Amino acid sequence: MSYKTILVFCLFCMIPARVAAQPAVRLVEAPTTSGAWRIESRSELSGTLKVPGPDGQGKILVVRGTSAISYDERILALDAKGAAERVVRAYRKAELKRTLGDQAQEGGIRPEVRRIVLLRRDTVEVPFSPEAPLTRGEIELVRTDVFAPALNGLLAGRDASIGQSWSADAGVVRELTDMIVVREGGITCRLAEVQEIDLRQVARVTFQGVVSGANEDGPCRQEIEGFLYFDIARGAIAYLSLRGKHVLPGPNGTDGGTLDGRFVLTRAPIEPPQALADAGLAGVRLIPDDDNTLLLEELGPLKLEYPRRWKIAQARQDQITLDGADGSGVLVSLTPPGRGPTPAAYLEETRGWLAKNEGTATRLDPPREVEPGLFTFVIESTLKGKPAILEYFVRTSADGTVLVAGRLNPGDATARADLARLARRTRLARLVPVP
Repeated sequence: MSYKTILVFCLFCMIPARVAAQPAVRLVEAPTTSGAWRIESRSELSGTLKVPGPDGQGKILVVRGTSAISYDERILALDAKGAAERVVRAYRKAELKRTLGDQAQEGGIRPEVRRIVLLRRDTVEVPFSPEAPLTRGEIELVRTDVFAPALNGLLAGRDASIGQSWSADAGVVRELTDMIVVREGGITCRLAEVQEIDLRQVARVTFQGVVSGANEDGPCRQEIEGFLYFDIARGAIAYLSLRGKHVLPGPNGTDGGTLDGRFVLTRAPIEPPQALADAGLAGVRLIPDDDNTLLLEELGPLKLEYPRRWKIAQARQDQITLDGADGSGVLVSLTPPGRGPTPAAYLEETRGWLAKNEGTATRLDPPREVEPGLFTFVIESTLKGKPAILEYFVRTSADGTVLVAGRLNPGDATARADLARLARRTRLARLVPVP
């Protein structure tokens, strides 16, 4: 080889080879109200929780849990920014199992409320069923599950090249951590590669971060890492896998426990099934109102349906008390068959109670029947110098007697409507007389 040939060869080798550049990928998901999604998820949880003890030493409880959830979902409405604001789900499976020390817990969704609507406002989901009231356990299961449309906050929202990084949206950070307040940290995402899976081009996006803040249980710190597959042709997230560590601080800066979890979600487009199709949703109340947002509480023989703004303060086998935010109160008491006083007897008993508690009746509506088997009477009174309305409902049946007694602030029409709705919707199974 001549000197000139060698020189040309060396110069050629010094010139960088031109490799076909990978085109940028548009990582954007645009929610739409047409079509539906089939979503399946599984999660595993394990760790320890330190509980203070009377001796000051406390004890360590082992925590384990699994969940398996499957449903079809359709977006009903978008907000001003184009994000999913209201969705309807038809659940096919919802199982939750958890052990805390030696206590086992199980949860799920009853068949009669398999269709659930979620209203999302500022990363907070409010579920209700157009078929029947939900229990607190069902609400918590739905609320704490990942809201799949919010996962697009992990995407760049624009064209991205392989190796490019960006910060996840603050909303999806709160969604994945279930934090109310994020004080420090965030999640960083990166387009790792483009590959082919099942003859489809997908972008693999990795994410990780450490986030400190507070959830409903108090301050906490979470470490998250995972990845997702973005279907390029469909413009949608198809798969997500994440691992997380939840660190709970104890008193005086001590370690309060650590929980490790894994979550996997798959998502595929489908034609809306009958329960979510236009014909299946015709005439269904998909907007929250005073009836479809009621809570169901089953306490022994009693099925109590009440507005969510009321809280159960005390519950016994034969008596339940509820507190309202404005200071109003409701007492629900049960009496076995054949032992319940008549509405007139309840009225006399109430007048006697007023006299013993420095109260006077200023106006009286005598007992009247508002529907078959349900009687009511009202006493406008002054109780210890303050005006109050005492409104009673009495329902007597072969199963027993239910008394719903309200102490309400005058002029509070909402509380009076709540009381009447509670009295009409409450049902009682047969009580067995106890000697």
